Amino acid sequence: MEELVSKGMVRESLSPCVILTILVPKKDGSMCICVDSGAIKKITIKHGYPMPRLKDMLDELHGSKVFSKINLRSGCYQIQIREGNR
Repeated sequence: MEELVSKGMVRESLSPCVILTILVPKKDGSMCICVDSGAIKKITIKHGYPMPRLKDMLDELHGSKVFSKINLRSGCYQIQIREGNR
């Protein structure tokens, strides 16, 4: 854990939407990350946006030749969180 912190891969969160994460030793001596996402599930608004139909998405992409990373990541930012927990 100390190695991950020193590399900057793990840091303390100041977010009210904290997800409990612990490292558990395996039988072979390596570590396994266990995540409890129950807290974030409680404040996530269910079905904030309906899932688009695959046929509609493919129609929108028809003829496209260039894609950017922002096209691929934009869906992650459409998850709604209840007011006061953002």
